[in-house]
Amino acid sequence: MATFPTLLKTGAIAQYPVIRVVSLATQAVQFLDGSQQTYQLSGLGLRRWELSLDLLDETEVSAVVAFAEQIGTGTFSFTNPVTGETAPKCVIAGQQVSTSLLGELHGAATLGIEEVK
Repeated sequence: MATFPTLLKTGAIAQYPVIRVVSLATQAVQFLDGSQQTYQLSGLGLRRWELSLDLLDETEVSAVVAFAEQIGTGTFSFTNPVTGETAPKCVIAGQQVSTSLLGELHGAATLGIEEVK
């Protein structure tokens, strides 16, 4: 399985701020007496990270594009930049990566990474 690469020359996986979200799947059951019970469907929530990388050079922007093209709709493992924990099965959220290069050291990239079951 592929692994999310270290895209930055500094060796960091991401730049701050890193947006992190945990999604929990729930189901609500309404009983005949009108009462309702809601419960969680799975034990752990699925995680999502939004990476915004700024002040990138050409090599770093190229690395982001190359990774997105290589992985496509496939899965990869991703190391949480905050906790260091590895999520074994992730995809690029919405299959979208946004990059720009306005000049030397003025590149940017934005991508979402989400954990899947």
